[in-house]
Amino acid sequence: MEENKLVKTLLQTSVLVSLLAFLVALYLLYMELSGNFQCLINQGIFQCETVNSSPYAKFLGVHVSLWGVIFYLIFITLLFLALFSKNEYWLSFFLPIASLWGLGFSIYLTSVEIFIIEFFCEFCLLSAICSVILFVLVLISKKKYFTSFLAKIDFWNMFKRTA
Repeated sequence: MEENKLVKTLLQTSVLVSLLAFLVALYLLYMELSGNFQCLINQGIFQCETVNSSPYAKFLGVHVSLWGVIFYLIFITLLFLALFSKNEYWLSFFLPIASLWGLGFSIYLTSVEIFIIEFFCEFCLLSAICSVILFVLVLISKKKYFTSFLAKIDFWNMFKRTA
């Protein structure tokens, strides 16, 4: 990463966005565990407690906030590996896949808020916005670092030794 300062700056920005999203997910998990939903707005269409206590707040039997905490920890780890490892596959393969997963899950959860629950949680929306930002930052980083957007997308080649 030393040769491309813009990519390094974009990835460092991604670390900050991921840390913000991690703290949001951690706060949502705390609210779920304590049963004390303290949202900033909590009126009109913004009803955190309604959203976080709905049946859609669990995925595979686990509250989505815990999935968020786990996801953002993994994502931060991937970002540090991309920043400090000489292996380009962290940026070319793993980060785009992880950011796409986070974006897709955020779109799903936001769609559930819009069309099924019909209420919003501002912290959930902040996490979704972070997912969108991370997806864009990772894609821009990959495009700036590699000559082709599809470069080094073959996962299995990362295990080959080069001289």
